[in-house]
Amino acid sequence: MARKALAVVLGAVAIVGAILWAGGRARQPFIPVLAVLLLVTAASLFGKTSRYADLLRPLVGKKVRVFAWGAQLPGVAGASFILDRVLAIGPGLHIYLRQVPHGSAVHMKIAQPRGAELDDLEFEIYGAKYVQWAGRKIPQKRGQPALFLDFITGASNEED
Repeated sequence: MARKALAVVLGAVAIVGAILWAGGRARQPFIPVLAVLLLVTAASLFGKTSRYADLLRPLVGKKVRVFAWGAQLPGVAGASFILDRVLAIGPGLHIYLRQVPHGSAVHMKIAQPRGAELDDLEFEIYGAKYVQWAGRKIPQKRGQPALFLDFITGASNEED
């Protein structure tokens, strides 16, 4: 409940700031930019995407295999990753994966995720507008989950 209250407060502050700026009462040029940032933050806190990020955050540092639309990630087939970071920004779930053993974090975006389930060994997002890996959209396959993370048991942030 505190998250929703914070989202409402941030959204209200953004709207009041934008109204004051548009009415000429606040003349600083950064106010519209700040208003947009506050609205995006409020949307991030209020939306279901942040709940999906909350589900994944305790699993940061765990070793996973990743599938998007039922296939391994392009260019890294068969690779395992360390779940490095998870963020919800607006309607997008942003996951950073570091390839084992010596990779740098690579960005994966799940746009407008729909439906998620987490159990001890797996995390699945049923649908999304699109999935992007390292800046490129992955072709969607009907009937396949947008994202499937298979947690490798007994593995943490220790690299092979």
